[in-house]
Amino acid sequence: MVPQGFAAPNATLNSSINRGNALSKKLALLGIIVTSMEINPVGMNMPFVSLPNAEALGVSPDDLVHLLFQCVGGGDNLPEVAVIEQLIAPGTVSALIGLFGGLFPAMSAVQTEGRALTALANLPAVSTALKAALG
Repeated sequence: MVPQGFAAPNATLNSSINRGNALSKKLALLGIIVTSMEINPVGMNMPFVSLPNAEALGVSPDDLVHLLFQCVGGGDNLPEVAVIEQLIAPGTVSALIGLFGGLFPAMSAVQTEGRALTALANLPAVSTALKAALG
């Protein structure tokens, strides 16, 4: 049972520690390194709770909670894991560009697009497909 306040009232913002860890691995393939992951208790006086502290309070890795992470270069931006999951799930180039724009708001539109396309080109499967398509 998740302690009261740890799950967001808006169910689309909830994710789990296990899903967050899986998403971190996907983001690492795009060159985005997650430096910390925290739970944001909603409507409580604790702004952020570390994963070990949340687990000590009764949150399990599979429980749906309001889970946030911080990534290298993202500054103080703490996006919700569930939002990023939904954004990259379609797997479109525009979704990936949107992801980089959301995670790195200080970048210009050109920088965001360039970084997203570079990340895509560095994926072995994409690189192989590009080489095949370009002959």
